[in-house]
Amino acid sequence: METVGYKRTLSGSVGSGVKSVFGGNGRRYYILEHRVGSQYHKAGESQKIIVDQIELGRDPKCQVRFDESFTTVSRRHAAIVKDGDNWKLVQLSKTNTTYLNGRPVANEWYLQNGDEIQLSTNGPKLGFIVPQGDKSLVKSIGLSARLDLFRQQALRPYKRALAIICSIFAVALIVGGYFIFQTNQDNVKLNKELKQTNEELEQYKEEAKKASKEYDKKISDLKNRINVAEGKIPSRIPGIGIDEIDNYVYLIYTKGCKITMDDGSTTWYNVTTGEDSPVPFWIGTGFLLNDGRFVTSRRTIENWCFWNQYDDDDDDYTGLQALNLLKNNGGSVVYTFEAVSPKGDRFTFRSNEFKTFRDTDEKVTEEGIKMSLAHLDANNIAYIKTSKKNGLPFDTKTSNTLKKGINVTFFGYPTTNAASIYSISPESGESKVAIDGLKSGFIYTNNGDEMTFRNSGSPVFCKNDKDKYVVVGVVSDITNAVIPISRIYK
Repeated sequence: METVGYKRTLSGSVGSGVKSVFGGNGRRYYILEHRVGSQYHKAGESQKIIVDQIELGRDPKCQVRFDESFTTVSRRHAAIVKDGDNWKLVQLSKTNTTYLNGRPVANEWYLQNGDEIQLSTNGPKLGFIVPQGDKSLVKSIGLSARLDLFRQQALRPYKRALAIICSIFAVALIVGGYFIFQTNQDNVKLNKELKQTNEELEQYKEEAKKASKEYDKKISDLKNRINVAEGKIPSRIPGIGIDEIDNYVYLIYTKGCKITMDDGSTTWYNVTTGEDSPVPFWIGTGFLLNDGRFVTSRRTIENWCFWNQYDDDDDDYTGLQALNLLKNNGGSVVYTFEAVSPKGDRFTFRSNEFKTFRDTDEKVTEEGIKMSLAHLDANNIAYIKTSKKNGLPFDTKTSNTLKKGINVTFFGYPTTNAASIYSISPESGESKVAIDGLKSGFIYTNNGDEMTFRNSGSPVFCKNDKDKYVVVGVVSDITNAVIPISRIYK
């Protein structure tokens, strides 16, 4: 059989893996049955393959890997590649033969259900099995299992590329963290006395709150289950009782996502109720300014650009990685959100309608894979112009020139799961400005526990000379750091 040549490609591994994660119309998989035990696979283990291209061998990049005890298995011994509706076995090793049903494969040969693959004489054997009927569809595999297979089969060959991206981020984080550490050290003495004074009072308060919260949580959980079962959406969210704030600060939550693959096919995923979906659910806070701009954090709008903020064994980490890969390699990702205020006002919008700032994004192409990574810097802000006439007053000049010791207040919605959006309550907190003016584009505060990424996108206020709240910043995803509202007016 004449070979057309083989080369590891992005579309064959990552591209097809992304399509499988998102359920790809009519996509099918096959099973490799390990008939010999190894360090990585037990004898009798069935390995589902959901990508269009895998390699077998001892190299760490191989999706089907054998340990060093298999001395006659080459580093990259053979490959299985999708060809139309079929799969073919491709010989890669120049020194060790690959056998199909006992016969050597010179270049490549098509595989049939029930075939046996052997890597070299007396080497490990694998059965090639194609499930029948609907069981052969990738979508028949559970979401968590698909995400795990995506990690193993699509991302493994490109670990170096991902490591490079993460390293770039880590360096930036260390530099930023050092400055924050220094700022915190300057304020430790100031905070210590205040903390000691309030400690006893807070202890008594917490004991009383704990008993009340436990009761409220049981009632809230029961209501959540009823709401989810009935398919309801949030109607009125409790505010803080200050109309000039309550009217214009919104809970933002994901309603759904439109995925467009590189072949032009599109799929809509409903993620409001946290159903089994490969596109993650999240929430954030946004607010209206009195010039009609609706403002939030960029991470709330384009979370897939911040994929490495999650644990690498988290399904959200892998789901956001898949979205990032899709977005950077010929596809598109458009989330739809709903915003709801404590006063019951609501509106919907899409992620691609927002103005964002990508100046400091890192873009890396390594071994054919393209990925991007947004930094948690002063660019972590986004806005959209609306037709709404009323909103919060703001002061761009003051946001750049706040003095050390000035009181600031935030109001926003904490991170939660899908079910809890039906009864979520906002949080408010106060802090003080830690240093005069801006540093590295941020307003720094001296109480990181009060303002955290849990309230990403929340407005930060100070009182003006008329004792009225004005917006001066946005809660970022870095402890102690507030993005000045002036950023969106540059």
